[in-house]
Amino acid sequence: MLPMSTPVFREYLRYYSRTAGLVVAMCAGACIPSAESCAGLIPLLVAAMLFLSSLDLRVGPASFRGNVWRVLGANLVIAFAGFFLLLPADRTLALVAFLTGVTPTAISAPVIIGFLEGDVEYVVASVLITNLFVAFMLPFVLPLLAGTASEISTDSAFRSVLLVVCVPLLLSRGVSYLPTRVRLPLWRLKPLSFYVWLVALFLVTAKSSHFLRSDTSVPAGTLLAIAALSLVICAVNFGAGALLGGKHHRREASQALGQKNNSLTIWIALAFINPVVALGPTCYVLYHNAYNSLQLLAFERRRKRTNL
Repeated sequence: MLPMSTPVFREYLRYYSRTAGLVVAMCAGACIPSAESCAGLIPLLVAAMLFLSSLDLRVGPASFRGNVWRVLGANLVIAFAGFFLLLPADRTLALVAFLTGVTPTAISAPVIIGFLEGDVEYVVASVLITNLFVAFMLPFVLPLLAGTASEISTDSAFRSVLLVVCVPLLLSRGVSYLPTRVRLPLWRLKPLSFYVWLVALFLVTAKSSHFLRSDTSVPAGTLLAIAALSLVICAVNFGAGALLGGKHHRREASQALGQKNNSLTIWIALAFINPVVALGPTCYVLYHNAYNSLQLLAFERRRKRTNL
């Protein structure tokens, strides 16, 4: 038996329950497609989640040392490579590969690295670098890649991404300059970000379910291919990150590249392409959370053996 009193084991249980909660939210959305009528709330929920979850991020000039920029490079290489490899076969799968691969580092990734006793600042730097770069890049690149699969206006996409991603991140940074009596009550709201994400994921799945039920032209094989493709990209991300991190940041780079801020690309797929493409990063949500749970459990077991 593992000691249940240790912080890492408690975090493992929390992530295990989180993964279960994500599955429940997705199943509920699939079973209640009529909830897609509330899908207009998704950008507000994503913005609220980004604001709450980034309230306590701490970063300084020293955070951008070492090979943290390789994470951004790998984000782009994996995304574009996946797109152009699959484009001759199927543009929808190519867009799934691109959006799933280009998704930036999750804001919760530093938490996992903290419990794994890694370099938290390295992952925080990756959060800021990848989220800001991808948010500014996608409105310009996606119209070119999507082709006739959607009608994306670069101007409208840029304004939308600015409001949903950049403004919440900037506001969360501004909170750190507020007086303590104002700042602390806001920080205590951070745990609500997960529940906001559950509601958003429920609506995302409901919208995808409604789309699939009304559009019978999407074959079951395509859905299975999307789930499998998302799993492959998840494995590639964690593996490539471990190689790119080198001797000193193997675990950190793996986590920064593998744990994704899927809320961003899910919303972009829903808003500017279609719900089928959104299924790629949606499946990824389950994969990287399951992997995080296993990581935490394995770390706790190794620590127990070391202490014997």
